[in-house]
Amino acid sequence: MDYWKKGCNHLLKCDPVFEKYYNPNHQLKTNKNKFDVLFKSICSQQISVSAAMSIYKNSKHIIGPINFTNFTNNKNKIKKLPLSNNKKKCLISLLENYHLVSKIKLNENSFERVNKDLTQIFGIGRWTTEMFSIFYLGLPDIMPLGDLGFINAYKKFYNDVKLKKFSNNSYKWRNYSTIVTWYLWSSYDSEPLYL
Repeated sequence: MDYWKKGCNHLLKCDPVFEKYYNPNHQLKTNKNKFDVLFKSICSQQISVSAAMSIYKNSKHIIGPINFTNFTNNKNKIKKLPLSNNKKKCLISLLENYHLVSKIKLNENSFERVNKDLTQIFGIGRWTTEMFSIFYLGLPDIMPLGDLGFINAYKKFYNDVKLKKFSNNSYKWRNYSTIVTWYLWSSYDSEPLYL
């Protein structure tokens, strides 16, 4: 992603705390399989990354390759997946409304437009759209305020338990919030995060 190096250099200059969790050996890698990103995001809703990846691996064992065609051809196996009923309902809605996903191209740069399309699908809210915008589209300025991992990592590194300094700190990140988000996640979990 062409903005990553420039964004990191900018953040290192304007935010002294960024250096504490920045790792020059890692950077975000996007996933070109949009269905896979959405499926991982659905698995990850309201649970830890490790639990979500365990569900993802078990699902792959049950259903095979994680892509739209394979899921469409194996709808009968969805009930066997280790997902809550609501997440299964979300998955079925995703398959039935996949035209809303198909029309989103890799060069899309409007989060609000993507959010408007994807949130028409049952069970997909702003957080899932934010994950899609980070890990599929690679948009540079996504800050998932509803993400507990992001908020907890922020509190830890910025010593701001009550979020009193959040507004001032996040102002420094404008245009590059995705970089801050991704490194905070990766540092909090002690390893790079990829969907």
